[in-house]
Amino acid sequence: MNILITGGAGFIGKYLIKFLLEKNYNITVLDNFSNSTKNSLTIKNNKLKIINGDITKKQDVLNAIKNQDVVIHLAAKISVTESIKNPMETFKVNVDGTKNILSACRINNIKKLIVSSSAAVYGEGFENIKLNENSETNPISPYGASKIEMEKEIKKFNLESKMNCIILRFFNLYGIGQSEEYAGVITKFLKKIKENKPIEIFGDGMQTRDFIAIEDVINAIHISILKNKTGTYNIASGNIFQLKDIANLMIAVSGKKLSIKFLDEKKGDIRFSNADITLARKELGYEPKIELKNGIKELIKNF
Repeated sequence: MNILITGGAGFIGKYLIKFLLEKNYNITVLDNFSNSTKNSLTIKNNKLKIINGDITKKQDVLNAIKNQDVVIHLAAKISVTESIKNPMETFKVNVDGTKNILSACRINNIKKLIVSSSAAVYGEGFENIKLNENSETNPISPYGASKIEMEKEIKKFNLESKMNCIILRFFNLYGIGQSEEYAGVITKFLKKIKENKPIEIFGDGMQTRDFIAIEDVINAIHISILKNKTGTYNIASGNIFQLKDIANLMIAVSGKKLSIKFLDEKKGDIRFSNADITLARKELGYEPKIELKNGIKELIKNF
């Protein structure tokens, strides 16, 4: 099977490439290396082809998608802060770039498209209510809004085509090798632990999140390749953690005597983000395997 991965040089992509090559798939990567370098893809394999190209350029996308069976679309502007500073660029990449992907998929009769979306589409949740795929979407950043528009384009396209389209809404990812620029809170806490500095939490630390290990994200993508499905799915652990509890857990696992420093709440931060993964379990057979404590132990050991 031939698989194209857009944005394959990114955090998710690097893990995904390694996993899929081990499964003996033929992999083509399309990336403009704006958030990475070619050197970050150190895998040498005759089943891996790397194309330096941009999803906002139609011809680059058309050339890359030729002779592919499956397209996994990871390329995106993912910085919330950057999206606030330059929303037009975020929409250009996340929405217009996706339109180019859809057009090229139609021309090349692609069988399946798997797309990376985000919990940012939901915006603010509720303390004791889990977000499911039918929950109201109310993004609080241009990044989240761009992902909603991207999803709308995919769903509209899906009505007009016979291609299977799976949208995966990832919650809070963590894992070894996550870049500092796009790091989640766990990676930021880990950096402070390594520096023997107090962990910093913006707000009272009672904000809730659902953290998912990169290995579980890769598994979700892989089963999406295998399933003959179309739909939108939350990909998370299904467990709720407060940020202060995560900080205390990480300090305990590290064995260091560090304190937690509470700072002023950041404007625009989401307070509650809790995922319902029932649909992904039922329709994809998705089941997260990495418990947070074990995932954190691995992080601290290998950071």
